[in-house]
Amino acid sequence: FHARSSVKLGLISPTEEGSYKPFDAVQCAIEPAGHAAIYQKLQEILEKPYAKPLAEALSYVIIKGSYAEFALILNVREATPEVVKATNTLSKSLTHFFKEIVGLFLYEDQSDGRYYLGSSAGRRAAFRKVFGKAEVYQRICGRSFLYSPLSFSQVNLSIVESFVTTAGDLLNLSGQTRFIDLYCGYGLFALCLSNRVRSTIGIENSADSIQAAIDNALRQRVSNVRFIRGAVTPETLQHAMKSSWGYDAVLLDPPRNGTAEGVIESIATWKPQRVLHIFCNIDIMPAELKRWSKCGYTIAKAVPFDMFPGTPTIEMMVLLNQQL
Repeated sequence: FHARSSVKLGLISPTEEGSYKPFDAVQCAIEPAGHAAIYQKLQEILEKPYAKPLAEALSYVIIKGSYAEFALILNVREATPEVVKATNTLSKSLTHFFKEIVGLFLYEDQSDGRYYLGSSAGRRAAFRKVFGKAEVYQRICGRSFLYSPLSFSQVNLSIVESFVTTAGDLLNLSGQTRFIDLYCGYGLFALCLSNRVRSTIGIENSADSIQAAIDNALRQRVSNVRFIRGAVTPETLQHAMKSSWGYDAVLLDPPRNGTAEGVIESIATWKPQRVLHIFCNIDIMPAELKRWSKCGYTIAKAVPFDMFPGTPTIEMMVLLNQQL
């Protein structure tokens, strides 16, 4: 947030008028406690004269990683030479104080939207490593994952293992299950659940994420999972179906705006016995579930997860069974 000649880091709070105002990011309930000290030190550094170009261009500060290693992403409106120079100096100062920062990146995003790491109208966003490791590391369900900082990942790590294992339990996976993981990201569900199924196909549109999924499978020596890059559309699903004998269980974890037209209907034509639809935006649940109902599926169970503590938002797992 920019005010006169200063910049202030703060969380976004929507007002009744539809505008946004900051409140201090002293401690965010969603994030590990170690993030707060980084935000505070970053605030101090941004007030220094050398950091002015960066402060003026800065939109968001994002911290990813585990509880032991952090990757810091500075989301800026324009990565000018002056901004890059200021970021390099900031990187040396910040990593001196915080050894747990193992990677620092610049992401250029001219959309200036409400969401961080947004789109850059008509072109691939400029993304560069300023310091350290090129990938984020996490260990989940006894498996080691590496993925691009641009890949979607759950911020509340304390609940992720329960999130994954609950999904497998709800789908009643077994050694004979043919499983498809839609919007699979860097392979979290597909790989963590691979030892509970016969075979898995994962589909994801992000080039960074799908490559990470492939690399993670090779690193973990998982041979019964195949990953396909592509937007989750009726056409992509039809192609996947041609290369398979069918699916017993389907998991879909789409973005906030939900599934594309025809996706639910295409899945229903396969007649999978069990479908687990994960909602990160519960406002779209009625419309999406109505589509499932029209396709002959009923709600068997719903499990909420407080993935975003301190906010009014939850994630909801909805298990759907085919009507007999």
